[in-house]
Amino acid sequence: MTAEHPKDGKKAPPRPSGSAESIAFLLLAGVAVGLAFGAGVDWVFGTFPLFVGIGVFIGFGLALYAIYLETK
Repeated sequence: MTAEHPKDGKKAPPRPSGSAESIAFLLLAGVAVGLAFGAGVDWVFGTFPLFVGIGVFIGFGLALYAIYLETK
């Protein structure tokens, strides 16, 4: 994916680093990874839904931190 250049030879303005797509992806991925990790731990120890909930909250928190780092 390259930025298209205008006809006058000037470079196109850079895309903002905190675009909506990347923020949505980080939130979705953080929750999904936390959910999967928690489900795996619950499957091993037979404690469903304890670690699923913990994993979702940790994943969401880490996703918010990643968004903070990206937009800083």
